[in-house]
Amino acid sequence: MYKFFYKISLLIKRIIHYDKPLRVALLAYLSLKFKSFKPHYESILYESCLEAKKLGINKVSVLELGVAGGNGIIALEKYKKKIEKVLDIQINIYGFDTGIGLPKTEDVNEDLPFFWRTDLYKMDKEALAKKINSKIFYGDVKDTVDDFAKIKPNHISCIFFDLDLYTSTINFLNQIPKIDQCLLPRVLCYFDDVYVPENYISHFNGVFKAIDEFNKKFTQYKLGTSVDHHKSFKFPLSKTSVYTLHKLDHDLYKKFISSDIESDLSVGSTQMRNILE
Repeated sequence: MYKFFYKISLLIKRIIHYDKPLRVALLAYLSLKFKSFKPHYESILYESCLEAKKLGINKVSVLELGVAGGNGIIALEKYKKKIEKVLDIQINIYGFDTGIGLPKTEDVNEDLPFFWRTDLYKMDKEALAKKINSKIFYGDVKDTVDDFAKIKPNHISCIFFDLDLYTSTINFLNQIPKIDQCLLPRVLCYFDDVYVPENYISHFNGVFKAIDEFNKKFTQYKLGTSVDHHKSFKFPLSKTSVYTLHKLDHDLYKKFISSDIESDLSVGSTQMRNILE
């Protein structure tokens, strides 16, 4: 009983100390309880498709790297149907997975071998195939990007990274030039593994190390994230996990798409009075 009450008291202290509104914790709990409830997936998919439409593009591709049990891709297919109707856009979803769990870490410290195990997240291919319509490329991601490029996919609007390991993440990022012609000028990227409650992931290992190496290696691509700001409300449960892949030499990179600049902020205007008040 002592252990039980101690854990309860510790939990209460942590809840009281939690610096976000409790509704955030509730939303996180719901996403854990109901595996295909992923509001961050829906919002990222919507915003990326909205940007494509602003650029005059009506067909896009979406990638999920690390399909595992398939809850993410099931959620994406559900959200896809709604967003296609709302935005009048065509969305194709592609998954990448070994099909047999995490690849061997080969004792690479940056892969956190003390946290990730080689056989984690095995998949039931046949069961998943009955639930989804999306194509999945099976094999190590370092070997399957070529096969993906051969199908000449539509413009890639967003990528969901759930590869866990530094090695797998950098193996994909290093192959971005192979799909260069498929990229939108800005691709929303969600990185699932920038944080674990144990605080094991830092800037010298895992996803952060892979992103840092990618940015140093390439001049025409840059991956970056924004600050956690009070105006940031579009990406529930994922604000600081959302990065943007900039393809700086894209023909459409400089095309003006902002809608916020249209407001009349001259002195005396209604908009200016509202701001001053």
